[in-house]
Parts: sequence; C-alpha cells; structure tokens
Amino acid sequence: MTAAGVLPVSGRQVWLREPTGEDELLVLESAGPAATTTLALATRFAIDPAGRTIDWPALPAVDLGAAALLIRSTWLGNTIRTEALCPATGCDEPIDVAFNIPAYLDHHRPRRFRGATECEPGWFGLRGTDVQFRIPTVADLLEALEGLGPATMVERCVRPPGPAAVVARRIDRALEALAPRLDGELSGRCPSCGRTVDLRFEPMSYVLEELRDASTDLLAQVHELALAYHWSEDAILALGRRRRGSYAAMARGEYAFA
Repeated sequence: MTAAGVLPVSGRQVWLREPTGEDELLVLESAGPAATTTLALATRFAIDPAGRTIDWPALPAVDLGAAALLIRSTWLGNTIRTEALCPATGCDEPIDVAFNIPAYLDHHRPRRFRGATECEPGWFGLRGTDVQFRIPTVADLLEALEGLGPATMVERCVRPPGPAAVVARRIDRALEALAPRLDGELSGRCPSCGRTVDLRFEPMSYVLEELRDASTDLLAQVHELALAYHWSEDAILALGRRRRGSYAAMARGEYAFA
C-alpha cells in the first residue's frame, strides 16, 4: 500500500495502493455510471488499516466521491488543475482553477446539526417532529442509478415516508451538515477582465475522465514491452504504473540512468 486517507462522513481510514495496468484497463473499458466504475476501483484499491476489504455499499454515498479523489491522489497527485474560457464578450481568456484534494475534503468535512440527534445507529431524529432519517448509502445510490424512483428512495431513508415540505427541507439542511455533498461550483477569476466564473465539479465523473486521459498510452506501452522483453500481456498489466512507464522509457532508449 502506498497512501492512506480518511473518508469524511464515516471517518473510516483507508489504505490505497499504486495503480497497475489492470486498473487502467478497467478505467479505459468502463461504461455506464461513474459511480459504478468508482465503486469497482475503490473495491480494488482500498483496504482498511487491518488489511480487510471495505464494505462500500454500507458506507455513506458521499464517501464514494471522496474515494474517487483519494484514488486520484494516489494515481496523479494531490493537485487538481482545470481550465475554462472566460465567457465575457470578446474576452475568451483561459482561466485556471486549481485546488488541493486534502484541503477540498477538509472544506467539506461534516459538522453537527443542532436540530438532529442520533436515535439509533445510523438513524437521526428531527427535533420537534416524529420524523427520522438516515444518510443515503452507496447501496442507495446504486439502486437509484438502476431506476429506483425518488419516492422509493425517500421511503428507504426517511420514516415515516412522505414528510411535509417544510420537514423535507429541514432534512435536506441536516444532510448537508452531516454529509456535505462534494459536487458543486468551483470559482475562478479571469486574469484579463476580472470576471468570476463558476465551474461545475462532480468528483467521480471528473476523476474518471482524468484517469482515462492519463491511461491513453497503456496499450502502446504493453505493445512496446511485449516486443522488447517478450513479456505476456498479463505480466505487463500487473506492473505498477510508474515501473511500467520506466521500462517503456528504457525500451525506447529514453531512460536517464543516474
């Protein structure tokens, strides 16, 4: 294992290993919702400090987005940089937005909500009402992606279901405190005209797109190493990403020996 991180809502510590070509191939060939691919990666990448597998479906859904960011840190580093063009008429200046993943997760850390108290493990009571609710889990998220209707989702996470609108808004505020969403707006300022631009950021989709871009040379490296060393595809894909890149550079005569 190469790095450790903490999931913000559950507080679970996870250990993450360096990616291999098998992991990159999974990303390149994945289809369907980003959450499904992220779950597959998290299941492959992460264990708890005792070396045990993690029951991801039982964890808060927000923690899966955090896992995507932690995997990205292991794969590409802690700093995310993205770019947009200024929308001001006649400007079109590139706007750089950069942030640090640990700082981003710390900014979105959970906090107490005074109007809610834990009444039993995983369930919270809303003060002044008979309504109870729980934080949606990864299992809830996956079922929603498979077509579970919003009403049924409420039935899973709120009891009794069908709260009044004002109570539903209080539950939303409570969840935003107890399990803050990681997706939202990132702001950048145009260096030319000074205009502030907001960019929508969704961790799982963004991270997977980055990982795909970073893995586009995988098959070319497999081909290079198979020709140079006569290794099997399975053996090459089992190599760590950095080591495979070093071997490929040596095969091309580009490696600088100390």
